[in-house]
Amino acid sequence: MIFIRFFKVVFGILLLPACVGVSIVVGRDILVALPGEIWFFSGLFSYLLLLAIFQQPVRTYIFGHELTHVIWVWLFGGKVSGFKAAAGGGQVRVSKSNFLIFLAPYFFPIYCLLAILIYFLLSLIINLPPWAMPVLSFMLGFTWAFHLTFTIYVLLQGQPDIWATGRVFSIPFIYLANLLVLASLIIFVAGQMTYPEFFGRVWRRVENDYRYIWTAGPSIVSGQITVCREKITELTGE
Repeated sequence: MIFIRFFKVVFGILLLPACVGVSIVVGRDILVALPGEIWFFSGLFSYLLLLAIFQQPVRTYIFGHELTHVIWVWLFGGKVSGFKAAAGGGQVRVSKSNFLIFLAPYFFPIYCLLAILIYFLLSLIINLPPWAMPVLSFMLGFTWAFHLTFTIYVLLQGQPDIWATGRVFSIPFIYLANLLVLASLIIFVAGQMTYPEFFGRVWRRVENDYRYIWTAGPSIVSGQITVCREKITELTGE
């Protein structure tokens, strides 16, 4: 157990350069297109406006939160023996768990997935009108804002899921996963680039960042140690 916790701390620290690299790619190549996606942006802004006026839909979030746990348990071949979702809190009893099952509600926007599923199911049944895609884009922006605001809110409150997986590991992982999910949604509605193109850029950027740290890191650390020693010598006069 101690070894696993230590490994998660180390891995969480190692995720930080990836967080920086992906942030740069998403900000430079994806988020710049967001204001132009008027329907997605309108959906996002509409939820934020409603949030400022009305009370948070806590029960809706808790239901989606626990349902996300259930879906990811099923994805890993586990069984669910109990499900509870109420305004006061929720709980699921499952046969297996791992860090993805624990953290899924914090990076997997289930209501975005539901909107996409409804869109594609309807497209199989009827010929959707031209305005169907803008409506989907609006709903994705709306549900993404719902996911993001509640994720931030519950993380600030403190969550057993985060304690179970370790905060040093969980926070960078959740941040990184949410960036990739948001980028995927914007690419889906905007189509300004393909998924292979985006993930190729991400891979190259992150690879270059880690290569730089691997090659230049030791000399940078050594230089900083030397500077610290010189400062200590100046202060102590030794």
